Amino acid sequence: MTTKLALDGNAKPIQVLRPSTTTVLNVSGSAVSTSAIAGDVRVIRLVSTVDCHYTLNATATTSAVYLPANFVEYIHILDRDYVSVITSGATGSTYVTEMS
Repeated sequence: MTTKLALDGNAKPIQVLRPSTTTVLNVSGSAVSTSAIAGDVRVIRLVSTVDCHYTLNATATTSAVYLPANFVEYIHILDRDYVSVITSGATGSTYVTEMS
């Protein structure tokens, strides 16, 4: 199967990703993690309804990477990585979407 990328105004391919499986984490003052992400996934999209902190392959703490509420972040991952999140404030949801 041949895939054609959309072209920009200079006839150059536009690199895009397609959303796939989404895991919803109920984030609170206790760290919560996804399962290992599929080995063929190289990029994930994170967005949370509340300010939170996240890490890859370790238990998140409030000193981990900060993700503001409603901010979208794309992260390159490696084979079988997992995401852990925690918040020090209100509870909410963090959405981890596999991109292909």
